[in-house]
Amino acid sequence: MSKLSADDLIWNWARWCWSGETVGNMTPYVSWEDDFRPIQVDQAREVEQMHKSLSHFEAMIITAEYPQKNAMFAGLSGDARQTKARRWIFTVTGVHLSADEYRMFLGLFRDSVQRRFT
Repeated sequence: MSKLSADDLIWNWARWCWSGETVGNMTPYVSWEDDFRPIQVDQAREVEQMHKSLSHFEAMIITAEYPQKNAMFAGLSGDARQTKARRWIFTVTGVHLSADEYRMFLGLFRDSVQRRFT
């Protein structure tokens, strides 16, 4: 069995998120491309705990880049998605993030997930 990347693990978590009930105003979305991949529930639950431990604005970054990437941010390029996500984060939390800060927090979470499963 090959080692999973942080991106694989976080996408597994995103599919797990979509496999249950939706909350709030989130639109259900599961890509047909992802349907064939089984959800590794134990890994998804660990990533969920990591996500829950983040500050609100950090968690929103991960939500924008994974579970909501193809729903709330559908059709946007990476830069456009991040710009829209940073506006969303500011509106909800009052935290203003630069593009570099956004990418830094995203990278820190990915690194943390990778270390957790290594």
